[in-house]
Amino acid sequence: MIKCYQSKNEIGMPTDEDITLINKYTLKTLTKDDVFCFSVILCDNDIDRDFERFDENALKTLEKLFVGKTGILNHSMKSEDQNSRTYKTQLITDNSRKTCDGLPYTYLKAWCYTVKSEKNESFIRDIESGIKKEVSISCASDNRICSVCGENHCNHIAGRKYNGERCYKTITGITDAYEWSFVAVPAQRNAGVTKSYKKEKSMENILKSIKEEKSLTLSENELKKVSDYIENLKTKSADGEKYRLSLCTKIKSYFSLAIPEISESCVDDMIKNLSTDSLEALSKAMKAKANTVVPITSQLYTEENSDDNSNSQFKF
Repeated sequence: MIKCYQSKNEIGMPTDEDITLINKYTLKTLTKDDVFCFSVILCDNDIDRDFERFDENALKTLEKLFVGKTGILNHSMKSEDQNSRTYKTQLITDNSRKTCDGLPYTYLKAWCYTVKSEKNESFIRDIESGIKKEVSISCASDNRICSVCGENHCNHIAGRKYNGERCYKTITGITDAYEWSFVAVPAQRNAGVTKSYKKEKSMENILKSIKEEKSLTLSENELKKVSDYIENLKTKSADGEKYRLSLCTKIKSYFSLAIPEISESCVDDMIKNLSTDSLEALSKAMKAKANTVVPITSQLYTEENSDDNSNSQFKF
């Protein structure tokens, strides 16, 4: 729901504080006469038409993330559909109102500006006349907690009744905010806004997307997942190389005992392309072979059938 910003009884006129905040995002210093300001309720904590709600932590995170974010039309990714920018946000609790599940009604309010120009003339007129009113936000979330079982991933369907209670999902764990957009149909009844969110991809889904898609866009959190995954692979690869080298060293020593006629370089050529499983099997077989030629025992080995084993482990 959009409300026109009023200052000095003039709709759309910013205050001195507003213009200072606005100029943080401009290359050219703008004046009060250059911009049109308005406020918009982005989202709230009530259960919406999709049977979803934001929890308080999600709203607090979005309050910080939406400062500086752009306003567009119908979630279009085209730069020409950008029309506004957010310069201030505030989380507001109205204790005189309650949500569907009995909580104090809390909403996220944003102050935005658009430049007065011939191009934006009709856009500003649509806001002033109430034509453009409902908005939707786009953000990234890790979790959708079920009201029935309390789990993040479950088979309960939002909107369906279970044991007489309507199931809804609580959106929490916000990781990013992308933009807000003017839309025709709102999902949230109280705030008069609609929203969309993008669930963070698991590492498995990211890898699948890398294989299947020609291009891929990742959030900051998803990019960190990929980076951590690569670092983990590097560590495992280094450990694997050390283990493989130890297997090759053992195999060459067993060959030198069992079949000394085969040179070390020849053994290297034989084993260089073998898998780790094959190396393990060959090492086991060659150890047994070498043991039949020269029994491989410890210097501290004791003959079980010796008549006198006293201190025999120290005899060479």
